[in-house]
Amino acid sequence: MEWPRNIKTLTTDELKAWLRDVNEKQYRADQIQKWLFCQQVRTWDEMVNVPPTLREKLAQQFSLLALKEDQHLVSVDGTIKWLFETHDGHHIETVMIPANGRYSVCVSTQIGCAQNCAFCRTAKMGFTRNLEAGEILEEILSVNWYLKDNGLLDEEGKIAQVTNIIFMGMGEPLNNLEQVHRVCCTLHNQKLFNMGAKRMTVSTSGVVPKIKELVDRNTPCCLAVSLNSTNNEYRSSVMPVNRVWPIEKLLEAVDEYIRRTDNYVTFEFVLIQDITCTPKAAKELIRICAPRRVKVNAIVLNDGDDPTLHAPTPEQVEDFLAAVRAAQVQITIRNPRGRDILAACGQLAYKKDGKKC
Repeated sequence: MEWPRNIKTLTTDELKAWLRDVNEKQYRADQIQKWLFCQQVRTWDEMVNVPPTLREKLAQQFSLLALKEDQHLVSVDGTIKWLFETHDGHHIETVMIPANGRYSVCVSTQIGCAQNCAFCRTAKMGFTRNLEAGEILEEILSVNWYLKDNGLLDEEGKIAQVTNIIFMGMGEPLNNLEQVHRVCCTLHNQKLFNMGAKRMTVSTSGVVPKIKELVDRNTPCCLAVSLNSTNNEYRSSVMPVNRVWPIEKLLEAVDEYIRRTDNYVTFEFVLIQDITCTPKAAKELIRICAPRRVKVNAIVLNDGDDPTLHAPTPEQVEDFLAAVRAAQVQITIRNPRGRDILAACGQLAYKKDGKKC
C-alpha cells in the first residue's frame, strides 16, 4: 500500500496496518497518536516511550510537519490569520477568532477552490488540489502551538486550546469529504481531541450529493449551507453550483439531513445591498426557513474584488433582521472579524506578489 505522506492523515487502523508491515507492535499506534494529538509534539524525539528504532522508521516513512508558517497577521480585533506553505510549495490560510476565552479556527480544506462564487476571493485563485487530513489537522495544531508558546489561557486559567472548528476557509469542504471526515473523526475521538460534534461545523456551497454522503458516513459535525439567495436566477449568477443543484434540490437535501440527523442546519446568508438585503428577499427567506429546523447566520458583505457588489447600510441590515425575526425565524448577524487583515468571510486568497493575502 502507498501510505500518505503525513502521519497525521492515517487513521488508527491504518497506522496499525503500517506497524504490522514493518514488524512493529500494533499497540504502538495508540502511543504514537497520543503524542501527535494529545501531547501535540513537534519532533519525533519527543515520543520518549516509542523505541528509537521505531522513531527512525517513522521519520523515514512519514513527515511529521506538513506546513511551514510564512507569516501571521494580527487584526485590531484580536483575530489572527496565518499563511502556511505546503510541502509542494503552495499556500493556504487559516484564521483564529478569539472570544471570551474560546478560540474558534476557520480551516482551509483545499488549495484554492473550484466553486467560483462571485463574492469570494478564494475563487480567483482557481483550484490546485485537496488538502490531506494531516495538513488540515496541522492547521489546528499550529494554532494550539501558538496559544501555548504565547501563554494564552482559557476561561479556567489553563493553557488554551482550540475550542471550535469551522470548515469554511479556502475550498469547498464537501468536495474533499474523505479527508474532512477523517479530520472530524480524529477531533471527535475521545482518546485524542475529544471535541464534541456540535463544536465542528462543515460549510458547503450546496454540493447536494455530498450532503447525503455526509449523513451516510455519520461524520461528527454540524452542517452549514451558504444559501445567500432564495432566487435561482440570481444564485446561479453568483454561485455556479446552483446551475447544477438549484435551490429546490438543495432544500430536499437539507430536509433529508434534518430528518436523518435530527439536527438544525444553519443557512449562511450574505447581505448585499439592493439584492439580498431587501424586504422582498426577507419575505422569500422567511418562506424557505419558517417550515424548517434551520437557523440563519447573516453576514454583511465583506470587501471583495467585484465592484458591482456593495454592503448594505446598517439601517438596511436592521430592517432586514427585524422582518425575519418578526416571522419567528431565528437569525443572527455575524460581526465581521479580521477585516483589516483580509481574514473575514470571503476574503481569503493567496497572492504571489510579496506573499500577501
